[in-house]
Amino acid sequence: MNSLQRVLAAVAGQPVDRTPVLPVLLMQGALELDMPLTQYFERPTRLFEGQLRLLERFGHDGVFAFPHIVQDVLPWNSALTFHDDGPPSVAKMVIRSYEDILELKVPDPTAHPYLRHTLDTARRLARDVGGEKLVVGAVIGPFSLPTMLMGTKKFLELIDEPEARERYFPRLMDMMVEFAVRWTKAQLDAGCHLVVFAEGAASCTIIDEETFLEYAKPYIEQYVERVTGGPGGGALALEFVGHGLPYMRHVRDLNVLGFLIGETDTVREARAAVGPGKALIGNINNLKLLRWSPERVRFEARRLMAQAGPGFILSNQGPEIPLQVPYPVIEALVRAATGAAL
Repeated sequence: MNSLQRVLAAVAGQPVDRTPVLPVLLMQGALELDMPLTQYFERPTRLFEGQLRLLERFGHDGVFAFPHIVQDVLPWNSALTFHDDGPPSVAKMVIRSYEDILELKVPDPTAHPYLRHTLDTARRLARDVGGEKLVVGAVIGPFSLPTMLMGTKKFLELIDEPEARERYFPRLMDMMVEFAVRWTKAQLDAGCHLVVFAEGAASCTIIDEETFLEYAKPYIEQYVERVTGGPGGGALALEFVGHGLPYMRHVRDLNVLGFLIGETDTVREARAAVGPGKALIGNINNLKLLRWSPERVRFEARRLMAQAGPGFILSNQGPEIPLQVPYPVIEALVRAATGAAL
């Protein structure tokens, strides 16, 4: 059973030879190539090489065909600030007033040079290792993308103001869904087996249940249906990023393969919320990896796998594993699943 077969079997709830393991390694490619992280991300032409180097070093079950998720703001005429020790951040807001929403047009994600590098990486990874390893893409979900274009506070204020909401919110969200669908389909067409859509703004860390049900869930459902419905529909997984467990019962029937869960979303409670038909992916705390020893990581990972049962993929909670996490710690996470000695 190769890695891809193992992941697909786990997602389907079928027997596997071992638990699949997918540490989210986005920045470590820069270390493998001995180049500054700013250089690695500013012009991401060596992502392919970085991902292959990481596969060779750690032997995990998949590759990541994207540099970082904040790239999604670039086609909207936003900009990024690059950092030496962590992922980029959004440098400017595109929507400064509600009136700006009326002037926005949905950009073509495949027309932006930066995102074209991402698609090229996906094609090359799919060609070289896609028959044996899972190729993962990622997008910012439609409810969360506005927070990157106008700020979380302003977006939530828009939802809370009835007159502004009635005038601007439907148009804004229709554009967000359209962009997310186009960008997701482009990654699937480039060879990604699975695209994760991150909906941090839809978690109970950010919004209450009433807001989720009335203003987030309908657009998440639209997005999923447009990506997965009909011939050639693609495979998706939902990541709440924040605390998602209280809302997971509301999305258990989404046409997604699985859910990425955080440390506060225990595997047993998450399984009870979504039922047996969806994979669970997670949920080692990525920040605790900065201070845990390899032995502690192996212990926690093995305990987690024992609790999780079928349909589970071992990973870290979102977002990615920090650049500063020592390699022996990452190796311990992988080896907890593969059974190799430390």
